[in-house]
Amino acid sequence: MIEYNFNNISKVIKDNGKQVVLFGAGQIGEMCLYAMKQKKIDVDFFCDSMERKQGTEIDGIRVLSPKNLRKLDPETNIFISNNYISVVNEQLQKDNFNNIYNCVELFENTDFTNSKLTIQPTKIERWVAFYKNMALKDKFMSKGLLNIKSLDVQITERCSLKCKDCSNLMQYYTNPQNSELNVMLKSIDRFIECVNKVYEFRVLGGDPFMNKELHKVINHLINYDKVQKIAIYTNARFVPKGENIECLKNKKVVVDISNYGLLDPKKKKVNEFIKVLKTKKIKYSVALVNDWQDCGGITKFQKRSKEELYRIFNNCCNSDILSLLHGKLYRCPFSANAANLNAIPYEKTDVVDLFDENIPIEELKIKIKELTYDKKSLMACNYCNGRDYQTARIDAAIQTPRPLPIKL
Repeated sequence: MIEYNFNNISKVIKDNGKQVVLFGAGQIGEMCLYAMKQKKIDVDFFCDSMERKQGTEIDGIRVLSPKNLRKLDPETNIFISNNYISVVNEQLQKDNFNNIYNCVELFENTDFTNSKLTIQPTKIERWVAFYKNMALKDKFMSKGLLNIKSLDVQITERCSLKCKDCSNLMQYYTNPQNSELNVMLKSIDRFIECVNKVYEFRVLGGDPFMNKELHKVINHLINYDKVQKIAIYTNARFVPKGENIECLKNKKVVVDISNYGLLDPKKKKVNEFIKVLKTKKIKYSVALVNDWQDCGGITKFQKRSKEELYRIFNNCCNSDILSLLHGKLYRCPFSANAANLNAIPYEKTDVVDLFDENIPIEELKIKIKELTYDKKSLMACNYCNGRDYQTARIDAAIQTPRPLPIKL
C-alpha cells in the first residue's frame, strides 16, 4: 500500500487524475466517505464482495462488484474501507492495481463528532483504533512490536439467553461455569508482560454480568497502562447492581449493548439498562441486532483443502480476535469454546497456555506472536461455516429451550 500524508492526499489524487474507489461498503465505508468529503475528494464508486450490496447505491454512489472493479484503470485510486485490509490488499495487487491506500491518516485526522453517521461516537473511536491496528500490523511487526488490537476475556460460560445460533457456542453448554478468577487474572498478567500494547480488552461471556465477580476483573484490568479500552459486551437482559455497576465508571470502560429487537421489540429491558448507565454516567453504545451470520453451529468435520481452509480463515471477520478462556489463549472465540467443549480434536499449535508457569516469558512471547500473526488456518475451521461475505444471514437470538447436543 502507498503511504501518504493527510495534508497532501487531495493533491496526490488530483495529480493522478484517476477515479476514486472505496473498497468496503459497510459502516467503515461510511466513515471513509465522510472523511473524503471533509477533504473535498470526490468518490466515484464503492466496491464490495457482498452480492446483496452490489448494484445498490450509498449516498448516490454505486457499489461495484470486484469483477467490475477489475475493468477500471490500473491507476485507479483505491482506499480499503473494511477490516479485511491485508486480504483485500493482496487481491488488489494480484489484479494489478497500483494505487492502493489504507484509511488510517484519513480517520485520524477527521473529526466525526458532528458527522450524523448511523454509528455512535464511542463506536467510531474504537473502530478507528481497530482499523489502525489491522492496517499497521506489518509495520509493527517489522519494528519487533507486538501490538494487539483486542483480547476477548471470557469470564463466564453462563448467559441470560440461550440462542441456538450463538457464534460463541453458549447453546452447547449443559453446565456453564464462571471462569476461575485466579487463573484468569494470572493468565492476563502473563499475557500483558509479553506484549507492547493492547488497544482493547473485550470482556464477555455468555453475558459477563452473570458473573458476580465481574467487578474484580474490571478493577484489575483498568490498572494496565498498556491497555487503552475495556469494553463489556452484554445483551442487557440482566441489570447489574452494587460493585458490578460501580466498576464501570472508569474512563477506560465502555458498555457495548446488543439490542435483540426480536426478543424485546419495545426495548423495555434495554431501556432499563441504559437508564442505569445514564444515571451513573457510564459510557455505552447500543446496536439493534435483528440478524446474524449463520456461523453459530459446530458442524461435522468438513474435509477442506489447504487452500479452502486458508480462504475460510483469512476471510473470517473473527479470525483476528484473540480469546482467553480458562487460562488458555486461542485465535478466535469459536476455536476457544469448541475446544473447551471437547467438540473438536486438540491441535497444540492453536492454543497457548498462558497459565503454565513452566513456559518462560521469552518463549511465551514467541508462542503468542506465532498464534497472532503466523497462523494460516485453525483446526476449528473444519467445523465452522465461516464468517465472511458469503455466509448466509439468519434471524438473531432465536431461543432453544435446552442446550443443544454436540454431534461429533
